[in-house]
Amino acid sequence: MTLQPEDFWSYGEWLLRPNAFLRSALLQGVVLTVLAILVGLVLGYLLAAARKGPSEGFYAVARVIREMFVFDLPGTSVRRVYALSRLAFKEAIRRRVLVVAGVFVVILLFAGWYLNPKSDDPAQLYISFVLTATNYLILLLALFISCFSIPADIQNKTLYTIVTKPVRPTEIVLGRIFGFAAVGTCLLVPMGLASYLFVKGGLNHDHAGIQEIEQQADGTYVGKTTYDRHHQHTFTLTADEAGNLEGVTDIAQGHQHSITKAADSETYVIGPPTGALTARVPSYGSLYFLSRTGQRSEQGIDTGQEKGDGGYGSAGLERLIGRTSQANRIEFGYVEGGNLSAGIYTFDDVTPGRYQDGLPLQMNLRAYRAHKGKIDRGLRGTVTLRNPDTGAASNALTFIVDEYEVDELMIPETLAGNDGQRNRDLNLFEDLVNENGQLQLEIRCLDRGQYLGMTQGDVFLKPRENPFAWNFAKAYISIWLQMIMVISFGVMFSTFLNGAVAMLLTLVCVLLGFSAETIYDVRHHIDINKPMGGGPLESMIRIAKQDAMTTELDVDTLTSKIVKGVDTVIVYSMDVVATSLPNLPKMVETAEYAANGFDIFGSLLARHATTTLAYLLLTFFVSYFCLKTREIAA
Repeated sequence: MTLQPEDFWSYGEWLLRPNAFLRSALLQGVVLTVLAILVGLVLGYLLAAARKGPSEGFYAVARVIREMFVFDLPGTSVRRVYALSRLAFKEAIRRRVLVVAGVFVVILLFAGWYLNPKSDDPAQLYISFVLTATNYLILLLALFISCFSIPADIQNKTLYTIVTKPVRPTEIVLGRIFGFAAVGTCLLVPMGLASYLFVKGGLNHDHAGIQEIEQQADGTYVGKTTYDRHHQHTFTLTADEAGNLEGVTDIAQGHQHSITKAADSETYVIGPPTGALTARVPSYGSLYFLSRTGQRSEQGIDTGQEKGDGGYGSAGLERLIGRTSQANRIEFGYVEGGNLSAGIYTFDDVTPGRYQDGLPLQMNLRAYRAHKGKIDRGLRGTVTLRNPDTGAASNALTFIVDEYEVDELMIPETLAGNDGQRNRDLNLFEDLVNENGQLQLEIRCLDRGQYLGMTQGDVFLKPRENPFAWNFAKAYISIWLQMIMVISFGVMFSTFLNGAVAMLLTLVCVLLGFSAETIYDVRHHIDINKPMGGGPLESMIRIAKQDAMTTELDVDTLTSKIVKGVDTVIVYSMDVVATSLPNLPKMVETAEYAANGFDIFGSLLARHATTTLAYLLLTFFVSYFCLKTREIAA
């Protein structure tokens, strides 16, 4: 996966973003809340004025606001909210929502028939499958149970039985939200447990034994395991003083096995697969580039690719720069083989306490072939470790780029190199890391005329790993937060619309939420980059007139100004829509973190929780006013 600039922000930077305050989450939330309140008050007044007249309509709206803050909010009872939540819970159970759990179990039972067993990374495939299936099922469940409850009660007149009791509208809204959330939680927990067991069981295997083994001249043993799950491993075993053999296999399909053999036994013991289910805690560094002539550059070579996330050409460059402040800027680009071009990563806090067994380096580089070259092997690269202060550098370590898996290099504590005066063995922490704990990594491409692409997030150190089970649970917490958000929107729309229309509008909000990132990219590309062809209206005119994109618009000056003005309104309206809707793709990305073996860091989960709470509060107030107005009308 390729990390975006905002993935490097801490919770405080995301919330306040002092270097780009106009885009801070806090300010955006305040602005959107104020706009929502103003729009709601205006609409409420217009509806009340149309029903009761201008002056009486004003007093009706003011009366609702006064009752909320003076009576309903202070008088909200936890006991009554709990009672209404229990009623909502029982009502949802009577609607047979538990069938969702049965559907999920059936999906798991038959999933093994369709998941590709020959995948290069089965763990990623299994985890992505269960998280995606759970996400869609839970969101559909939340959509159905939240949108039909209040309209059905109003239609059956049961809601009027409730409101005649000493029950406040705030308690009705909170009771529905909490009750439906409890239903979803009761389904989500067993689904998460079943998913975890499915992933563990689906990946667990052991090779039947050793297919071949041969002793080498240096006393080691080299061999191959048997073929199992469409793969086999090669291994090298070394003997200790007692004659016991031990070693690990190579990495195949994202995992490896330990192999041991006791001196007094003829049986080789192959351990369970390790390395497939991980929660890596990466340590990222800053990045700058060297040009073809060795001059420092903040951007790499632009190859002209325009593939969005996958390519680092001009389109991807402009898209990312537009969404990043200078303080949080992420550099990216390509380095060319056969010259002085290189990517220089600087890592902080490289200490023996964090890296006790060497320096685990992981890379996810892109390979771009400008010509065919040696097509039977991947592009070659080198890694050189350098002290930023003294200039001491290790000899270049060669690796082969694997675009579809993370390349992992375990850098030993002692390396051959040059201390700036003579060649000798260098100690990683004493010679190559400076006094401030900084270490530079220089990455080059060896193949002339070929390119290696990299971003700040593509090369990182791995000081530790967190438990996979907890990381998997955090992915389900993110799904739970999405469920709460959908329930909030469903309850809000159901307070003033019938069930079908409320479900449709909630579904539209969800779909637009999933498209928010795309909407923002389109708006920003039109507004900042001024592409050929203009905005939406100008593009439609060009299509109708069959005008080329590179020419000036063939209309008079006044019409051109009108078209460009309308396009400006459209793109800024798109920005408002994209900003006001929940950015669900960012919340769904937690599944991608878990599937790719990255730890879902706490600040990311805190952002999602804050966003969910903000939308929950906003929809709660809208639901209250709509329900209160509906009661007055009744």
